[in-house]
Amino acid sequence: MPSFTFESGNAAGLRRLPLYLLGALATLLVPRSPRLWVYGCGIGPGEGALPLLRLARAQLPAVRHVWLATTDAELVRARELGLDAVAKLSWRGWWLTTRARVLVVTHGLGDVNRYGARGGFVVQLWHGIPLKRLHLDAPVAQAAGSRLGRLVVRRGYRAVGRQIDLFPVASEPVADRVVSAFGVRPGAVAVTGDPRDDVLLLGDDATRRTAARRLLVDALGPLPGAGPVVMYAPTWRDGAPDPGAPSDADWAAIAAWLDRVDGTLIVRNHPLGRADYGGGPATSKRVRLLEAAALADLTPALPGVDHLVTDYSSAAFDFALIDGTTVYLAPDIAGYLESRGLYEPYREFSGGRHVPDWPAALRQLDELVDPTSDAARQARAHARRVRGDHFDHLDGRSTERVLAEIRRRLGAAGDAARGVDGVGGVDGVGGVDSGPQPRPVVRALEIGETELRVELDRPVGHASLDGPRQRVAAEVAGADVNGTVLRFPLLVTRWGVPDLALPAGRYRLRLDDSRRVRVALDPLPAVLRRLFRASAHAVDGGVELHIAAPLTDDEREPATQRALRLAALRPRRRRERAVYFESFYGRSASDNPAAVDRVLARELPDVRRYWSVGDRSVAVPHGAVPLVEYSREWWRVRAEARVYVINDWLRWTHRRRRRQRVLQTWHGTMLKRLALDRAEHTPRQRFAAVRQSLRWNALLAQNDYSARIFRSAYAFRGPIWTTGYPRNDVFADPTRAAGVRAIVGIPEGMRAVLYAPTWRDDRTGLVDYLDLSAFADALPDGHVLLVRGHSRTLGYGEDLHGARLIDVTSYPDVADLMLVADVLVTDYSSVMFDFASTGKPMVFYTPDLAHYGDVVRGFYFDLLADAPGPVVETRADLLAAIADAPADVEKHAERYAAWQAKFAPHDDGRAAERVVRRMVDDGWFD
Repeated sequence: MPSFTFESGNAAGLRRLPLYLLGALATLLVPRSPRLWVYGCGIGPGEGALPLLRLARAQLPAVRHVWLATTDAELVRARELGLDAVAKLSWRGWWLTTRARVLVVTHGLGDVNRYGARGGFVVQLWHGIPLKRLHLDAPVAQAAGSRLGRLVVRRGYRAVGRQIDLFPVASEPVADRVVSAFGVRPGAVAVTGDPRDDVLLLGDDATRRTAARRLLVDALGPLPGAGPVVMYAPTWRDGAPDPGAPSDADWAAIAAWLDRVDGTLIVRNHPLGRADYGGGPATSKRVRLLEAAALADLTPALPGVDHLVTDYSSAAFDFALIDGTTVYLAPDIAGYLESRGLYEPYREFSGGRHVPDWPAALRQLDELVDPTSDAARQARAHARRVRGDHFDHLDGRSTERVLAEIRRRLGAAGDAARGVDGVGGVDGVGGVDSGPQPRPVVRALEIGETELRVELDRPVGHASLDGPRQRVAAEVAGADVNGTVLRFPLLVTRWGVPDLALPAGRYRLRLDDSRRVRVALDPLPAVLRRLFRASAHAVDGGVELHIAAPLTDDEREPATQRALRLAALRPRRRRERAVYFESFYGRSASDNPAAVDRVLARELPDVRRYWSVGDRSVAVPHGAVPLVEYSREWWRVRAEARVYVINDWLRWTHRRRRRQRVLQTWHGTMLKRLALDRAEHTPRQRFAAVRQSLRWNALLAQNDYSARIFRSAYAFRGPIWTTGYPRNDVFADPTRAAGVRAIVGIPEGMRAVLYAPTWRDDRTGLVDYLDLSAFADALPDGHVLLVRGHSRTLGYGEDLHGARLIDVTSYPDVADLMLVADVLVTDYSSVMFDFASTGKPMVFYTPDLAHYGDVVRGFYFDLLADAPGPVVETRADLLAAIADAPADVEKHAERYAAWQAKFAPHDDGRAAERVVRRMVDDGWFD
């Protein structure tokens, strides 16, 4: 299959520099004719260039309109369509490009003869709304070997961008992306709508569907079934194969599903993509491969498709125009974000329902087949949101607007061909609207101590602030024809704790089904309040509220931070009888440090308790003092507190002080290898691990097994206190469970299944091999699913939602969740050792067991041999194991007892007391 990489393309561009220079010189000598326009498209006659040529030819008969073809086959096809066509790489192609006043392209100047393009009026019709980052915004797109090569490539992109005279786009957010990615002058971008999408908007649904099905049948032959038509259309990956390509097992499952619904799967590989999909047609006649040679322009065929499966392709935007229901299959989301990046969060683009593999995709398709199902209604609602956010024109007349804009700009430039370059509208068309449909206008925006007040110029029915781990609904007041006042609370109740600030992050204003507004304010406010900093920004055609920790302007200055760090390094005479607590780098006040805090508050009330917090959305224990990290007080306490109690690595700025004690509680017994025990670690990583351990005065271990591993993994030679884990003391509190169930929201009488996978070194977000929302619905009756992402995934993605799903990733303490869970499902997480103290059933879901053990991390022992519960690899087996969980406890009783004896012998509800007593006996507070 054809393939293309940015590196090879950029290298070819560098080699062509002499030809560019010669061509540029020629364009200085050859005059351009206003009666000649040339067109080209990277896929052949299609995209926006073809409808624009046809309309321009009809309205401007005095102009010669020439299609420049790349291949002989394209030349034949263009002439079959009745186009005046010439080979672009011929002498005539170069001459016509050099002479033409207007050059219309869809993929770049290579669509026409690139050596004759300089000096022409370039109209760049892009081939879809950008989701993945392009050109100047994507480091991978600038690959060219050496630093000098990359610099030349960047300058080349900017030089080409400056040649573009008109870049029509679908909406204001797309305009911002284009200016950033192409280096185009903002004035060259016009929100006219995209001509390629007119075919999806003109006529009625039935007419469009009939025409689209005809295209598919002409390309593929008669479709084999009367049921749903599904199209799989992945994007390309810079020469790498498609990671979503089905395996043999996937093809078998796809074939069985197609037989059941009497459907057809059309696989449309990206024209530049690389993958082998031959297993599909070999498995089932219901799988058809739609090659670009058979149907180059996909957009007109989309109305003939019932459901789209894609990853990051712009086809999802086009499909949203026809209320299409889409399954977002993204098996490589973490790697793709790192190598390419997206212009908007993937959860926002996908509606939070993306899946990692084909089994999960088939389950979603099963839900979408019934158009009256909740899943289908939600998918159509998401399509409407995508349409509202990204398209300003929905009348099917974008081609008319683009032609009118070309003529207006040519006339403004003083071209002389009367009747060709006039400034009026398109002849004989009339009624072309002059701009985007009006959006709500933000007339006032005020940020108070406790609320955000937004005033709009028109009524709205619903509004919210959508953030990464929090969604805030507005109180809508005074909604009438004169406007609306929205009031958003900025202090909220989180997990039963009132008056907390919103978690730091970006919150997008959403009105009804759209995030799009116009802002009539300049500048937008930025304020420092007691519990947060907040600033409003006009971004991507809407408004974002940025929430941050309440640091002063001075504290945020790099120079101030350097000064505070240096001051903290100086010797201190003053020592405060205080404890500095930190859990997971200030993301919560939880885990082993929180259990130690509870006992300290009771036994040593005169000891001051400080908690490091990333922002004021973190609730600290009663009587403790929150310290916002990097504030002046944070630096002071870190220097003067007598004791540190932490559960993760100390920050690099820490300096070990005389008579200051550090208790490293850690955060779990280990199955996966740590630090120096990992198969591959660099000298730098070894230095960092040993440097950490040298800063610890004592280290907690849950058991003797952990103590031995800590010695080797961190080369730790200090005392290890094998006391049991303080965080598990809550298991012995008979009064706590009812309150936690109420706070979490577990319905009365429901059994709670806690899904708590560990994190993966090769990805950032929650590990989801299950399509968790659908999995929750598939649980036995009377069950609810609690989803607990690892603390390292807290800053990525948004909370999941479902009828029987509660996302508890941001709940402060996992011990509480284990307390109320009836069944634990995990993979390689240390919760497997803590949960043993409860005596309740465990199931181990390990679909990537071999990969994780052999490639990602490695294990200290064989989980399959020792696990105190079933180890399963498929969704069906997991559902069966959860249903059989009570009986499995008896089945695995001998292993369970051995597991408890080895890993939780000291978890008796008094571990924190033993820790505090040891600290006192050793004089840590003297």
